[in-house]
Amino acid sequence: KMFDFFIGLLFFVSSFSFSEFIEIESCDNDDSFSIVCGFQNPEDLYLSPSQNKIIISEFGSLAPNTKYGKLSFYDLVSESKGIPNFFYEENTWGDPNCKLKSRQLSPHGIDLIQRDDGRYMLAVVNHLPSESIELFELVENDSIELIWRGCIDAPENKYFNDVALKTDGSFYITHMYDFDSSQWAIAFASMIKNSTGEVYFWNVNEGFSIVPNTSGSFPNGIDLDVNEENLYINYWFSGKTVKFNLKSLSAEFEHIGGGKDNLLVTDSGLWVAAHDYSGLESLQCDYSIIQCPLPFTIHHLALENLDVLGAYSFSKGQMGAATVALPYKNKIWLGSFHGDRIASFEFK
Repeated sequence: KMFDFFIGLLFFVSSFSFSEFIEIESCDNDDSFSIVCGFQNPEDLYLSPSQNKIIISEFGSLAPNTKYGKLSFYDLVSESKGIPNFFYEENTWGDPNCKLKSRQLSPHGIDLIQRDDGRYMLAVVNHLPSESIELFELVENDSIELIWRGCIDAPENKYFNDVALKTDGSFYITHMYDFDSSQWAIAFASMIKNSTGEVYFWNVNEGFSIVPNTSGSFPNGIDLDVNEENLYINYWFSGKTVKFNLKSLSAEFEHIGGGKDNLLVTDSGLWVAAHDYSGLESLQCDYSIIQCPLPFTIHHLALENLDVLGAYSFSKGQMGAATVALPYKNKIWLGSFHGDRIASFEFK
């Protein structure tokens, strides 16, 4: 009863500053976006090795909910959606003690890298049937083949969000908050911006360890630079993007603006998706809403010092609540944590 009272009070207090909520119902293009429907919560996107396809993480739910998602792809040449062909081999890339629990997934953040042995490795943060990181070898031809090569069970009581691979098969991963955190505690953290998690590092010999000086308010997107010397980390509640030096173990540069979700390191700079609404406002996007309409900004930042190279803000369009910005030629492709579509807009 007390929990219900506090949540009701929070909604009452914050409702005066809620973004205008206009539900998106059609799949038509508009003046800003080209729309492709037929997806379930396409939370994270990554270009395939040929750069002719977009690998898509279709989010399901966090435990204890049991809504599964899947991995899919969008062919940029044929402009069609596809499902990878899956194969399952022995666990040779993950923790030897981790066993495949299900061929179903609830995928969240993903990363793709060419390993030192030349093979392409796709890491998937997975929430169901239990919290894990699933590792696949990606083989691209006319379609996509994903060969399961292992997994790693998450530390007890930890919810992960996004992953950044190294070429040796180890990785960095964001812990957003603990499994036993109450909805009240998360709602409160979204307002006061207190620390809820940090970044972990994993390798096969030592397992998980916390990266010092990375704690923050809802760690979210993460990526490595090409030299594997710096991490770029987003914090959703505090709206921070930081450039974190892995040698000095310190944040050297910082950018603030909006609720920072996923980010991508590219040759053209750092592309960051940010939500222009509060964590409480996101609760408006419940399961009755097909596509969350809330406003967002795509920040284009310099890799060296996070200086602003550009910013693209959207509201009241056919795409809302973007979680990721993926550049491809003269377009930026977008996904969403709650929606039925990916979208693109043109930029100069």
